[in-house]
Amino acid sequence: MPRRLYGVREIGPSELRAGRVEPHYQKVLVRLLSAHAIAEKLTALGYQRALDTVADSSLHPLIRKNLAEERRHARLIYKVLEEIGVAESAADRSMMRVLKSPSFEAPRYFAERAEGETDLLMASLALDATGLLMIGINYRDSSYAPHARAADIILEEEAEHDEFASMLLGRAVERLGAERVIDALRRWLPRAVNFFGPPGTGFTYDCLRYGLKSRDNQELADLFLTMLERRARQLGITLPALTPDYPHTAA
Repeated sequence: MPRRLYGVREIGPSELRAGRVEPHYQKVLVRLLSAHAIAEKLTALGYQRALDTVADSSLHPLIRKNLAEERRHARLIYKVLEEIGVAESAADRSMMRVLKSPSFEAPRYFAERAEGETDLLMASLALDATGLLMIGINYRDSSYAPHARAADIILEEEAEHDEFASMLLGRAVERLGAERVIDALRRWLPRAVNFFGPPGTGFTYDCLRYGLKSRDNQELADLFLTMLERRARQLGITLPALTPDYPHTAA
């Protein structure tokens, strides 16, 4: 792991304007923030879609709550970008190529094609549970103070999203049966693990070096799988095996 150049919450907009960081720092920061912002935006679109495709109206209040929070989270990150001169439209344009990668298949599918309660459950696991790890481990300890402060706010709400996903997983096993849930996991688990991104890239190296992340993508993916395996065992189901290398598929 590279030596970290900047401490937790050490850098703010004034340091960027004054040129007190390495010139490449802002470019890496903008790319990371843009990816975070559009992931929040796509997740919000997914919850909006769920209101139209989930037949069980008893779930709608929770869906609406998550929808409102995801919209708020997206606005938080876009505001951080605006403070350093990057408009929402410019940030989204910069992500056009990245959105086609396996890393964004989960939020893209949730926003564009997910249907019904099973996809809602799986998307919650693939986006909210993974988001807890990314934000809680990486972004909360970011060297860029505005991103770290936004992470504090998001984490307060994302913890309840994870509880929502846990509730739905147990409910799905009870209502649909273990085999149908395992089949859904076979489709969604690769998307969830790929959402962390490829391990060992130059971009991740830069994020670690600048203190914009604390862990490599593979470390977080392994932690997510460990947590999910424990949850699955409690429900009497076994997670599908995955191929070892990114982009992962069901083995």
